[in-house]
Amino acid sequence: MSFLSSLLKQYSSAVEKSQTHPLTNELCRGTLSDAKLWVYLTQDLKFFQRGMNVFGRTLAYCDDANASITLAKQIGFVANDENDYFEKALKELKDSAAKSVPKMVNDPTLILPQVQIYLNLLDEMAYKCTSYVEIITFMYVMEFVYLGWANYNLQHEDVNMDNLPYRYKEWIVLHSGPEFTNWVNFLENEVNRVTFGADKDTLQLCENMFIKAVNLEIDFFDACYQYRE
Repeated sequence: MSFLSSLLKQYSSAVEKSQTHPLTNELCRGTLSDAKLWVYLTQDLKFFQRGMNVFGRTLAYCDDANASITLAKQIGFVANDENDYFEKALKELKDSAAKSVPKMVNDPTLILPQVQIYLNLLDEMAYKCTSYVEIITFMYVMEFVYLGWANYNLQHEDVNMDNLPYRYKEWIVLHSGPEFTNWVNFLENEVNRVTFGADKDTLQLCENMFIKAVNLEIDFFDACYQYRE
């Protein structure tokens, strides 16, 4: 059993919670309100912007030539496809969301407290962290959680992708399917590569980052789902 597999088993309860949250469940069924979707996407957009810097840091500290090429290609994909989605979806949602969460709609700088804690970690990863095992573990958790909620919901009969509006469907498409699965598998292999035969200190860094990131994902979903004005 790889070290990452042991972490997935040890922290299975938290992992399951991160991938079966009411917010993502409702999103996949097309029942998440426009207001909640607006809050979620505007907060997630702040992750997207900082996440590009984390991508760059990951590439800078990667010690494997082939892995570096994969990372570089993914940066280009994210910069194009996800960026376009945010612009289109938020334009579609704005008028409806403004009726329930006008403060959030009118103040694009607003950041929820739980979200700010997570953003602080992204900034740390992007500008201060020099440990590749921590950075790649962090990257893995972020992407693995999203693939997980997409796959979890796509297995349910009441999720009908054909009937979902763009604002729901495209977000699911971006975080599922062969290409995204291959990307998450790559990150998994990278974590396994750098932890194979590693010393206790390195493994502890990996474990600490793993559970920290999983819990922050849960807190992020909670904060967006529970937001009220």
